[in-house]
Amino acid sequence: MEIHQLRYFVAVADEGSFSRAAAKVRVAQPSLSQQIRKLEAEVGQPLFDRLPRSVVLTEAGRCLLDYARQILASIGDARRCVDELKGKIAGDVAVGAIPTIAPYVLP
Repeated sequence: MEIHQLRYFVAVADEGSFSRAAAKVRVAQPSLSQQIRKLEAEVGQPLFDRLPRSVVLTEAGRCLLDYARQILASIGDARRCVDELKGKIAGDVAVGAIPTIAPYVLP
């Protein structure tokens, strides 16, 4: 299991959709789907039931979800701890911009 696969898995579980999850984690939907298939191959069973307009966790998916959340939270805590030792300020910054100007001033 790789960290990005767990991030994608949690995003799909939260969003109930591969396309919405891909937008949330800012990755192409086919790439996200491929990583979920690799994760399912590694655990040896499907993590989602694929429905026409959504996805639902299987029993295996529900089992993995709590652990995936804990793992990702622990990684975040570890990064914050190390950043604090470097004296680095950690946190999120929100930036607002007018839609007509944003493409020119924001990456």
